Amino acid sequence: MAKTGMERLEELKPQIFKCIHCKACRFAYSGKPSQKGIGEYKGKQQTVLYEGMVDSCPAGIEYGWEAYWNAGKIWIARSILNGDLEFSEAVRDVIMPCITCGMCSAQCENKVPTVDIIESLRAACVEAGIPMIDKHQLVDRLVKELNNPYGGKPEERFKWAKDAGLEKYVDNKDAKIGYYVGCTADYRQTNIAVATCKIFEKLGINFTLISDEVCCGSPFFRVGAVDTAQELMNKNLENFKHLKKVFFSCAGCYRTFTVDYPKWMDDEELPFETLHAFELIARLIKDEKIKFKANKDLKGKKVTYHDPCHTGRHFGVEFEQELIEQSTNLMFDMRKLDQKLEEWFEKPRTILQQLEKDVGIEFQEMYRIKMNSMCCGAGGGVRAGYPDFSLRTASLRCDEANAVGADILTTECPFCWRNLSDANELYEHGMQVLGILEMIDKYDLLDVQEKPSEDYIIEMTRFEEKEEE
Repeated sequence: MAKTGMERLEELKPQIFKCIHCKACRFAYSGKPSQKGIGEYKGKQQTVLYEGMVDSCPAGIEYGWEAYWNAGKIWIARSILNGDLEFSEAVRDVIMPCITCGMCSAQCENKVPTVDIIESLRAACVEAGIPMIDKHQLVDRLVKELNNPYGGKPEERFKWAKDAGLEKYVDNKDAKIGYYVGCTADYRQTNIAVATCKIFEKLGINFTLISDEVCCGSPFFRVGAVDTAQELMNKNLENFKHLKKVFFSCAGCYRTFTVDYPKWMDDEELPFETLHAFELIARLIKDEKIKFKANKDLKGKKVTYHDPCHTGRHFGVEFEQELIEQSTNLMFDMRKLDQKLEEWFEKPRTILQQLEKDVGIEFQEMYRIKMNSMCCGAGGGVRAGYPDFSLRTASLRCDEANAVGADILTTECPFCWRNLSDANELYEHGMQVLGILEMIDKYDLLDVQEKPSEDYIIEMTRFEEKEEE
């Protein structure tokens, strides 16, 4: 049975009361004041010292007031649970301008699951009868009418596939492997969808696009419209249940299917396994089934990588919470977590390092990476509801890429791609923004040594140690 936001908040009450208001959550590298960095850089937005601990809560940086930092929102949740505060439009307007990037959770020494708390707080606010802000009401209406938040016609969801000569994969009845595209890649960043499909095609993968695909529900889980999100979730579970494996190229969709669905399904298991497309490419590199071709247009280009919050830190926090749940006293072997995090965050970097070796790019990391990565500014309903704040946050991230001299800023999320690309243009950061798979397709870099079998792909798991058990 589906849960309400208030029920989720009550479940999280012990976690909410673990917050000691230490405010470590406002920083990246909060436990590493001597973290080495690249020094001071004057960007388009502000001068930042990329050294030691750096302010990294986008809402806190933007608004400054205590309530906008995570510690303030945890106190709001505590007050709601204690009956000391009632939901109101004033409360809504403080808890909504948060990108739910999860930086606060990553920095928390008490392992408080802050994103879960904030999203449950928003859901409880909606349930209490407080209207969503106008922009969120609009996308909620659009998705109910058209199954996507962009206002695109349902029959045009896969127009890009037909235009690119990929229509044979739409409702391919023989396939056991699916590609869930997502609304952003279907209606906006179709370049990401086309690149992913063409790479699958070159690898000889028999896959399907499901014409009844609807929005994953991520925007609505984030802003508290849980009823809408659960309706979309149920449609997708029904439409994809016959598949063995479902791949994603959108970080938000991937996180929603993999992390959110089981929680709002009352911890039931998904009927299929999920993987991001970059996990497949990284594994094929490791197993020496693919390499990359040299390319004179890319040789010598300095390339950096932005970790999407949804495929990066959110999964890292989830791994941490899984270990906590397995423990009876909050004691667990941090080495296991560190090993898991290292393997997870190295997956996209495996691709970039192979590109460096084969193609001749120069891969250069930004200061804030992996669990400490700065958000692009697009998530949590902020891109729709607070676009100026969203783009300023994206520009801060572009500043960091400029600081290491990047020619190309890569990522693996069409929503990050959109926001970083818009900020790059608006604030004249002067870089090229590309998805990693998009770059591989655009420059025809894929060199297939051995096509993977269907069984190889279906049996692939997120972590290799699971295969060995």
